[in-house]
Amino acid sequence: MTLGLPAPLNAPVTVNAARPRIWAIGISRLSRAFADLIPGYAAQAEFRIVGKGYAAAASAIAREAREGRLDAVVAGGSNGAYLRQHVDVPVVLVKVTGFDVMSALATARRISPKVALVTHAAVYPEVDEFVRAFSLSVPAYTYLTEDDAAARVKALKQEGVQVVVGPGMVTDLADRIGLIGVFLYSGNSVRGALEDAIEAARLRRIESARRDYVNTILAHLNEGVAAVDSEGRIQTYNPAMERFLGTAPAAALGRKLQTLAPALSLDGVMQSGSKELEAIHKLGDKMVVVNRIPIVTETGTAGAVLTLQDANAIHRVDRNLRSRSRARPAGVRYSLDDLAGASPAMHQLRELARRYAAVDSTVLVGGESGTGKEVLAQGMHDASPRRVFPFVAVNCAAFPETLLESELFGYEEGAFTGARRGGKAGLFESAHNGTLFLDEVGDMPPALQTRLLRVLQEKQVLPIGGLDAVPVNVRVIAATHRDLGELVRQGSFRQDLYYRLNILRIEMPPLRERAGDLPELAELLYRRAQERLGQPAPQPLPQAVRARLSGYAWPGNIRELENVTERIAVLVAGRRLVPRDLLAELQAAAPELFGTEPAGEPAPGQGGPRGMAARDGHGEPAAGSLAGVARASQAEHIRRVLAECGGNRAAACHQLGISSTTLWRRLKGAG
Repeated sequence: MTLGLPAPLNAPVTVNAARPRIWAIGISRLSRAFADLIPGYAAQAEFRIVGKGYAAAASAIAREAREGRLDAVVAGGSNGAYLRQHVDVPVVLVKVTGFDVMSALATARRISPKVALVTHAAVYPEVDEFVRAFSLSVPAYTYLTEDDAAARVKALKQEGVQVVVGPGMVTDLADRIGLIGVFLYSGNSVRGALEDAIEAARLRRIESARRDYVNTILAHLNEGVAAVDSEGRIQTYNPAMERFLGTAPAAALGRKLQTLAPALSLDGVMQSGSKELEAIHKLGDKMVVVNRIPIVTETGTAGAVLTLQDANAIHRVDRNLRSRSRARPAGVRYSLDDLAGASPAMHQLRELARRYAAVDSTVLVGGESGTGKEVLAQGMHDASPRRVFPFVAVNCAAFPETLLESELFGYEEGAFTGARRGGKAGLFESAHNGTLFLDEVGDMPPALQTRLLRVLQEKQVLPIGGLDAVPVNVRVIAATHRDLGELVRQGSFRQDLYYRLNILRIEMPPLRERAGDLPELAELLYRRAQERLGQPAPQPLPQAVRARLSGYAWPGNIRELENVTERIAVLVAGRRLVPRDLLAELQAAAPELFGTEPAGEPAPGQGGPRGMAARDGHGEPAAGSLAGVARASQAEHIRRVLAECGGNRAAACHQLGISSTTLWRRLKGAG
């Protein structure tokens, strides 16, 4: 049995264009008949007349067939019957028709009334009809072997028979002992056998080409394929299966599959007639996916097919499919050019980020909340060789410990109550070949810090409940607004993880330290807000609003600026407000902008240069000024939040959205 694949077998098959090679096996008279007729078929096939019989002919045929130099054989009588049982190439028999028999008997009767018919294996019904029709006495005999034929011919001579009708071997035997032999085969019978042999050779070549085509496909598959017959003996076995089972095809063919791999037996599916798909087996040190498919025909189960796939290869293909499903993965909205600002600090930041993007080292991004750390991470991914692969972001402070663990590392089916059927790939696997952004990494629980360190060191992820680690190729960018060095000293962050993350370091400057970028940023964010609101022609920020924005410290940085500009866009949309009305409504909508006097609008009685709030001798806002009142109000709010957090400054900073340095400065300034 040869394993066939429907698609290739339906496709055109290229057949060897050389003429088919056919042997005509004949002794004496049949050989002469071949010689007379074969020249007429020279254009269709390459014939060779071979004067051998039985074992000698079978041995020569087998040798030529092994070398691929023989496509078919044509022979007659017992010789042909013998060859059919002992060679693997098509053997076409010269068939005797009723007309041949009657014609030969008529010829024999004209020579002598004492005629006998000797044929191989069977007599012909036409003989009885012919004998009865003409009231003739023609005894008919059969033989199986050459010795049988020789004994029969000798017996006929003793009985007084003078003419023997039969195949070439029988007529030769008759001639040798003084009888007259009449050749049974007519020219039409021999001609029909030659034509049948040419067609058999053509079909054999087509089948051989198809088999070679299928075997070539199987040889190039990474999937192991084996097919067995109804007795469970291997008929097809590709090189990939050899890699799985460790047995060469030459040693496997003809053996029972169960003797090579008992766990992979196909007896069950051949008995049930039902497929078994996607079963998981451990084969040596590999996990494999096994498919068992019975081959069912109209007469019953003819065999079965076994396929093996490496489970790790399926994982890799699945990840590659996910990662290549989009040219620009979802979640990447920014490039490094989206880090707006012409200040030296921003120019240096963009240049440093481009250098870091070109390598795969882990990056630690520091900076206060709202400074654009994720925009920087997305921009670095977009500028890196990994840009066509996924960018995956996760906020480590937004999940409970158990949920964050399953999100990062994934889990196997049944790993815990409520686990999804089939398990779930973690974010490390989802980011394979791409970038994983760990925001607020300073808030990661200590237990997960240990697992994260192992993944960064080993480049492998072990899902929850899993036994086999999954290789991952991920570039990690971590971000935090906290002082990780201080957390290491406090013992709440692993020192070895800190060193693993802090290979490349980049700091996002707060907005107050690049005041020169504020006008550009404010206009940009204001225009985007208007576009989101559907305004057909975005307008610039009103002058009075610009002054207020410039006079504010922006503790929430760019995130706060974006929120405020959107509030202003909603407030102004479709309206014409004079500056006084605009400021009145703005004070109600964004009161934080009115904690200090904006530049260019000094408070009544304020001394000093234009645009500067009153300051004490240390440069802090004077206690009686509006700025001083705002500062005192902020300090009071900070103390209240600090008390609610039980004195935990880190928690208070997280809730307020400021750094520990800013908290210390605000409390110190409020004295």
